[in-house]
Amino acid sequence: MKRGTYLLLSLVLIFSVAVFINGCSENSVSNPNEPVESIGIHVDDIQWIPVKTEVLEKLKSLSKTGMTGKMITPEDGGIVGGNITLDNTVEIPRRAVEEKTFVTVEVLCIEDKKQTSAGVEFLPSMEFEKDVTITLSWAFLDLEDDEELEFNIYFSEDEGYVWFPLEKTEMVIDYDEKTVKFKTDHFTRYGWGI
Repeated sequence: MKRGTYLLLSLVLIFSVAVFINGCSENSVSNPNEPVESIGIHVDDIQWIPVKTEVLEKLKSLSKTGMTGKMITPEDGGIVGGNITLDNTVEIPRRAVEEKTFVTVEVLCIEDKKQTSAGVEFLPSMEFEKDVTITLSWAFLDLEDDEELEFNIYFSEDEGYVWFPLEKTEMVIDYDEKTVKFKTDHFTRYGWGI
């Protein structure tokens, strides 16, 4: 009787392992035929839009050129950025922060071996209670008029090594003002690419 029980348990165990192994081969994690979700674009694989020469010289000469900050209170909200940040701003509505928060907008020089461009970083890295409105200006970029429709906005959640394209459906583009507006619930860095 014991021998029959052991045999039955062994068969059940072997059957279970076989089903598990076979089931895993159809799993989307291990099945190479399933589409793989994008994990972002490496910074070196994006063709960044160059900055106008006079702006680039300004960015390179002083590391803090193009930076401004402001204390935002829950009761008042506010706008940070403007002329000093080359018209890149964030509008924070009332009650979007839980406590007084010092918010900065900084224009960055994105430079690697092949190309030089600019990005904008919004700090501190945080999530908001309500969506904030980011306005990015491309007036200082070296874009031809016919290229205006071809650019992308990329964002990076890390140190700028991996970037993701912002969905165009999320943007409001103003070609007269040369700005892109969109809402977000957190801060990160942005750049313009083709």
